[in-house]
Amino acid sequence: MKSIKVLGMALLGMSIIMASCSGEDGKDGLPGDKGDKGAQGDQGPKGDQGDQGEQGEQGVPGEDKPNVDFYFQDGFKGYNGTHDTYINEQATSTNYDGEDLTIGYNTTLDRSRHTIIRFDGIDGVTSDLVESGESCTDGFYINQATLYVYLSNYGKVGVGTNQPAIQLYCGFYNGGTDDPVFEETDATWNMANANDAWFVAGGVSALFDYGLTAAVDDYIVPIQFNEAGIGTGAIGWVAIPLPRTLVSQWICTPESNKGMRIRFEETEVNANCDTITINFESSESDNLDLRPLLVIETEDIDPAAGKMAPSSKAKDWDNMSYEEKMAPLYRYFAAKGL
Repeated sequence: MKSIKVLGMALLGMSIIMASCSGEDGKDGLPGDKGDKGAQGDQGPKGDQGDQGEQGEQGVPGEDKPNVDFYFQDGFKGYNGTHDTYINEQATSTNYDGEDLTIGYNTTLDRSRHTIIRFDGIDGVTSDLVESGESCTDGFYINQATLYVYLSNYGKVGVGTNQPAIQLYCGFYNGGTDDPVFEETDATWNMANANDAWFVAGGVSALFDYGLTAAVDDYIVPIQFNEAGIGTGAIGWVAIPLPRTLVSQWICTPESNKGMRIRFEETEVNANCDTITINFESSESDNLDLRPLLVIETEDIDPAAGKMAPSSKAKDWDNMSYEEKMAPLYRYFAAKGL
């Protein structure tokens, strides 16, 4: 009984002490120092691959800038722009339109015959080569321009028993308004057309251009003959390379295209024979395939590429083989199925 009483008193004392210690909470203490960085956790598992995106639209194909050959021969694909005839110093008022083109010189009479020829309408190539907003001269390059004429007859008389080569002297009309435009149906030794005389009789220009000498028609093209003795002989095709700058000018400035004259040099004939005459098939020839042919090999230029030098494929004429010189002609015949 006494022990129970003592226990009760002890419990009462503890309750009093606990009650006296339940005052207000104290202020928070200062933050502790930052703990050390924990070790990096293990890498999580790789997620699933996302779905493939849709395919983009097809790009626009790049524009092809090919090399293009243009052929001008009367009767081919509607072309009818060749003007050609010859003029004769022995018959100064006679027109020879429709006859074979003739070049000749008679040393006894001191009289010459010259061929004149022009290709109109060649500026039409600009529709294929020059783009809108692009200048004509920057739209393309001419890699080669060649006049092919078919030599149907070669004859010589007199002292020359061996004529291995003859040189054609080509003069290109570039005398501006002083050079009239010849008409094949009216041209004679004295007159270029029905109303206008030549600057000088004989088809002389006020300013022949592109020769070795300024204002002189000494742009020389040698042609080789197989004929070893006096007589006549059919030879075949003759290739005459034309100045590329000149043909470009004819295309881009059509009014400057007044054609060309082809002749012999009298002193060269005198040294070999008394008389020499050669005949070419004209644009009126009954054989359409033998008519004069102008081939212009061009290289179209992308304006975005800027100014460029002509193609390395443009080879110097003098370094070409006979086959290379005739290659454009052969391509033309192949295209026609000949």
